[in-house]
Amino acid sequence: MIKLPSLWPWALVAVVSAAVGYGLAAKVGAGQTARAEAALARCEAGRAEDARAAADAAARLLARAQEAEASAAARLAERQAAFNKRLKEVKNEIYSLATGRECLSGALRLRLNAALAADDLPARPGGSRAAAAEPPADPGDSQAVSTDADIAGWILDAARLYDDCRARIDAIRHWDEVTRDGR
Repeated sequence: MIKLPSLWPWALVAVVSAAVGYGLAAKVGAGQTARAEAALARCEAGRAEDARAAADAAARLLARAQEAEASAAARLAERQAAFNKRLKEVKNEIYSLATGRECLSGALRLRLNAALAADDLPARPGGSRAAAAEPPADPGDSQAVSTDADIAGWILDAARLYDDCRARIDAIRHWDEVTRDGR
């Protein structure tokens, strides 16, 4: 009989080689895993830092907007109070200086009121019509007249409305400049 070589030494070499290979692969894999986990941790830390920075920037912007709103509201209130004080002084002067003489005849007053209530705007697209103009506040009497005090009062009311509008626009502009850093 022919003696067959024993397979035990080869099997032992195969098992040892596999164990060494598995150990090396695990060690290399663990190193790569550790590096990947470290890179992931750095990435997550960077994202968290970016999120904190964005939240801080948003909080600063909100605080600046609230300060600007408070400042604009205070400036608006001061401006309106100063204008109302001047308006009261001027009204008192006007009423003391007014002679009561006729400035606008009744017919002219009626014509001015009719011009204010005129609806000469073009028709709206789509077929719907605008609401009818309101009748004038003073339906008029052709015999009634407007005195110089009436005219002065109307002018002061128009000046007050204009100044209120201008003060509101200035307050909005101030708020916008502060919140946008002048952009």
